[in-house]
Amino acid sequence: MDIWAKKLEDQYQTLEEHTLWVCDEALKQIDDKTLQKVANISGWSTDKIKDLIFFSAYFHDMGKATIEFQNTIKSGTQSYHAMYSASILESIQDFEFLEDDIYINLLLVIALTHHSLMPYTANSSSFGFLNEAQDFFHNYKTLYKSAFKKECSYSFDFHISDDIKLEIENIENDLKLIQQTNKLRVLYTYVSGILNLADWIASARFTKTTPITTFDFIPSKKDFISHLTFDKLRDFQDELADCTQSVLVEIPTGEGKTEGSLLWAIKNIYNENTKIIYTLPTQTTSNKLYERVQNFFNKNECGLIHSNAKVFLEKEYERDNGVVDEHFQSDFLVSKSFNKPVTVSTIDSLLKYFINIGRFNIATKNFLNSVIIVDEVHSYDFKLMGFLKRFLELCYEYDVKVCLMSASIPNKIKELLNIKDYPVITQNNLFKKKANEIRKMHCELDDDFDFIFEKFEESKNILIIRNTVKSATDTYKYLKERYSLNNKKILLYHSTFKKKDKNKKECLIFKKLASKKSFILVATQIVEVSLDIDFDVMFTDNAPIDSLIQRFGRVNRKKNENNKGKIYIYKYAKAFPYTNLYLLDLTFDVIQDGYFEFREYVKWLNSIYDKLFEIDKSVINEISRLFDEAYKKYDGTIKKLSGINKSSDNYDLRDITFQKNDYLLYDDYMDGQTKYDYTISLPYYLENKYLYTSQIATKYEILNLKYSFQEGILFTEEKTGLNELGE
Repeated sequence: MDIWAKKLEDQYQTLEEHTLWVCDEALKQIDDKTLQKVANISGWSTDKIKDLIFFSAYFHDMGKATIEFQNTIKSGTQSYHAMYSASILESIQDFEFLEDDIYINLLLVIALTHHSLMPYTANSSSFGFLNEAQDFFHNYKTLYKSAFKKECSYSFDFHISDDIKLEIENIENDLKLIQQTNKLRVLYTYVSGILNLADWIASARFTKTTPITTFDFIPSKKDFISHLTFDKLRDFQDELADCTQSVLVEIPTGEGKTEGSLLWAIKNIYNENTKIIYTLPTQTTSNKLYERVQNFFNKNECGLIHSNAKVFLEKEYERDNGVVDEHFQSDFLVSKSFNKPVTVSTIDSLLKYFINIGRFNIATKNFLNSVIIVDEVHSYDFKLMGFLKRFLELCYEYDVKVCLMSASIPNKIKELLNIKDYPVITQNNLFKKKANEIRKMHCELDDDFDFIFEKFEESKNILIIRNTVKSATDTYKYLKERYSLNNKKILLYHSTFKKKDKNKKECLIFKKLASKKSFILVATQIVEVSLDIDFDVMFTDNAPIDSLIQRFGRVNRKKNENNKGKIYIYKYAKAFPYTNLYLLDLTFDVIQDGYFEFREYVKWLNSIYDKLFEIDKSVINEISRLFDEAYKKYDGTIKKLSGINKSSDNYDLRDITFQKNDYLLYDDYMDGQTKYDYTISLPYYLENKYLYTSQIATKYEILNLKYSFQEGILFTEEKTGLNELGE
């Protein structure tokens, strides 16, 4: 009698074949370098770890050789095959972790947790193995010899535990011990991560939806360069292409840091299993880079991870294939844990896997054999930097190479992150370039609209950056009405637009810039990082020096000294949405009028941060409140969550004044438009006044607010909080 493991419509797969495939896929995941890392940390030999991987793969589904699971296959009744597997692994003591007061049967725990934890009940504990189960069990020696080309020295007895209840009751404690004991945690996550991934891939083989998780061939520098749009590498790119250690890259915006970092990553790929992980601050920048890396790597080798990645990828897949099918679902499921050879991710998504959100074990397994790029490292707040510092320490501890990149990171922040001793790759002549003439305006931007319009009449593309949504919207409305500008001449862009309209507006911005016809873009600081745009003239509210330098990069991006850009910085009397008025005043005082090399900006940056850290006590308090607490919370959270039950994703890695949620608008809901594209990201507090309670359950909450494509949310009342809402 055949023992069934899988069913797809009227097709069945035997337990023997599925197990063979899982063992095959598991052994493919092993590479000598990562294996040796785990051996060094855990104290186990490499051979013993390989054996644990093999037997975890062989026995993990042993519980499917039961009457109960066969009934599940045939009629869909509930069963608990992982627990049934554990009942025969209790007597196998060859893979026990023994140290001090810790005693854990790792083979049993890995098998028991390879799906998720289940509650122990009288019904779940009642099961019986098939007569054929013993024959399958004892076949491990044959498969072991085939896999390792040597005789199997292990002798296991087929013994069913009389009462598995105790193991089930103790599993939570075992998992806590695993999280609290570093060497045990690394060993468990590595082996269980390999098992989970191998099980997924084997299951996908059965459904003929096998995803790509390894490089088809290891990319080379020569192959990468052949896809570049320029002929010769810059000096810093050449240096990165030969660098084999963690590094800090300090290069101005628009000079090719992305290409340089990918050359560094290619140099540090160890084998086909190595993962390149490239992180960015926002979903928008991650989406753009994901599209861009496909110019250098096989599209099927590239993945995207952030909280809304599935919607973005579904659209792309539907565009290319007509319909979202099982191939997409399988590929996306696997890609979520950094299994793709090249993954673009928000920094938040990467860090959350290491506080046990979701399938942390697969992500950790991939992390151990990865090279990681952290772009725009200067752009994070103190809270996220606290998490980042701890993550960088883990990278050092596990010998995972990291490339940190920034156009302008203050020395004080380097000290805070403990990266001052990182080798630095830079290129001095790039900092000698000039792009923009800067003028400080000792008035509010609202008082200078006539001057702004004069510049527009000179056939210039004008970028206006306001610090809040309300001031940006008011500016847009005033200019449009006062100077009779139609929609072709002026555009508003900020965070309170529907997802589909933000995409449309981004396309419009790039289209208008490409047309060379002058127009005005009024925006918030959302454009600092999210969009690679290039304007002739910028008028901006004063902001912290980091933000201003980012804004400078949106004017004369190519640094054409024959057509220098113009930047006007206006005195900004309010603090919102920023919290430090002293920093704003200090920034405005230190910045000078004139036409400067980029290295002068870096001098301003360090001067301001030196004074800030020396004089402003609120900064020290903020570091203690945000940075230090986040740094400590990283390890604390790891010890609280097992990561096997899917942990709630409720850990905010950033210091956000107004927490946001995705909402549908009432008019769209009434028109039946309830897809993600129609949602809009707005602060929670708006629920207090505008929440609409539907009689029908919806995926998103509904707000009864008016809206237009031109302006976004239309608030008729002054006290809505938009005066404090940035972006």
